[in-house]
Amino acid sequence: MEEELKCPVCGSLFREPIILPCSHNVCLPCARTIAVQTPDSEQHLPHGTGGGAGGGGDHADKLSLYSETDSGYGSYTPSLKSPNGVRVLPMVPAPPGSSAAAARGAACSSLSSSSSSITCPQCHRSASLDHRGLRGFQRNRLLEAIVQRYQQGRGAAAGASATAAVAICQLCDRTPPEPAATLCEQCDVLYCAACQLKCHPSRGPFAKHRLVQPPPPPPPASAEAASVAARKFPTCPEHEMENYSMYCVSCRTPVCYQCLDEGRHGKHEVKPLGAMWKQHKMVWDQINHCTLKLRQSTGLMEYCLEVIKENDPSGFLQISDALIKRVQVSQEQWVKGALEPKVSAEFELTLDSEPLLQAIHQLDFIQMKLAWFTFDPNSGHRDIILSNDNQTATCSSYDDRVVLGTAAFSKGVHYWELHVDRYDNHPDPAFGVARVNVAKDMMLGKDDKAWAMYVDNNRSWFMHCNSHTNRTEGGVCKGATVGVLLDLNKHTLTFFINGQQQGPTAFSHVDGVFMPALSLNRNVQVTLHTGLEVPTNLGRPKLLGN
Repeated sequence: MEEELKCPVCGSLFREPIILPCSHNVCLPCARTIAVQTPDSEQHLPHGTGGGAGGGGDHADKLSLYSETDSGYGSYTPSLKSPNGVRVLPMVPAPPGSSAAAARGAACSSLSSSSSSITCPQCHRSASLDHRGLRGFQRNRLLEAIVQRYQQGRGAAAGASATAAVAICQLCDRTPPEPAATLCEQCDVLYCAACQLKCHPSRGPFAKHRLVQPPPPPPPASAEAASVAARKFPTCPEHEMENYSMYCVSCRTPVCYQCLDEGRHGKHEVKPLGAMWKQHKMVWDQINHCTLKLRQSTGLMEYCLEVIKENDPSGFLQISDALIKRVQVSQEQWVKGALEPKVSAEFELTLDSEPLLQAIHQLDFIQMKLAWFTFDPNSGHRDIILSNDNQTATCSSYDDRVVLGTAAFSKGVHYWELHVDRYDNHPDPAFGVARVNVAKDMMLGKDDKAWAMYVDNNRSWFMHCNSHTNRTEGGVCKGATVGVLLDLNKHTLTFFINGQQQGPTAFSHVDGVFMPALSLNRNVQVTLHTGLEVPTNLGRPKLLGN
């Protein structure tokens, strides 16, 4: 709550707080420093304007409120800069022989006699001052009383803490934390009994850590002496003279170089300690942001509770509307704020792709004499239905959908067959090969990533890039077998129906990496047969149709 009780100008607890027209608060002494004199031509609220007989003098205490960026006012006298960027009015020099109080009175009279304005240091909205100057703003008596009560409570707490200086657990989530029962010399962390069992068990990577009694609290020392004290870095429990320098990812524990030289963690993944430290700090900025947001919301809630405790009706009504709006805005920010993972600016990732490119250039697919494969459930369209250990395929849609095989071929001669288990209402299944990025939501061969033969119950066509060629008589029915011969030595693709070649060689100059492919709809079901020898007794091609 302390942040709610601090002046945005001086950063200290409020002294004689006044309420600006924008509902924000500022110390009266600070308000004197940020008030600005403006020339007559730039007055925000010109005197003499307004209704009523006798001119505008009786109504000059009305304040004007608007955005600073639209005001266009400037400092008529030389001015300074406060830490928050608000221009500061130079102090009026005291006449010779006069007191400081007289100088402050001169400043107030200067603000009231000339045309002046004040800019809120929080929302940067400006308001002009009338003839009363800063005395025209209301004192926030409620806030003043809360500050006084807070100071009294803080003083009592400071006195109590001075009498009981004991070492406390550094991981406790209790309030207040439990006294420390043990200290780990390697981790350099104090634990209470419960936290030691939960966070530092005497097994696994922590089995060889040395736990000792916590040291007695040091006598009060000056800040200068405390800053000079050197921090003790944790050392390896096996090699007390060695600091941790590496991190074993498998064991999730830091290790030293001597451990690695002795062959420990030899088959484990080991990374530099600094790199792992940076990696685990990726969300550090987001944690800080959420922590700050939570602290601000908690402080606002505590401040609201203190306001409710007050018995001053007029003081409460002074600030109630603005306080309700602040609570609403804070709630909306929590509801709308999406906590997405972010990477800290400190985390630098450099990707060296040269070894990967070299590996790709040297890549060579193994030529297998017999290729065993199935349909790939990860590559198929979501409407494809696989069964029989991914060897049988059908579809839930009336539209053609594509599924690929689990093998990829770049060399050699490969032959596989597909048995038609079900064939209803004369559909057009398509058989062939394709690239891995073929379109999955239309018939095989309609794009430039597939080479196929589609067939009905009477005839067949070859198709690539949606170009239909070589219509051939003879179709498929239930029980038919379609064979696919991919000869990457001759760079050709040939199709067969029931052991007889269907039309001429379908495609020539076939080169690259290909995967077995199939498209079908819900009226067809086929079963894949692989690991077949290339048949030598295949029939001659059928004659082409008209």
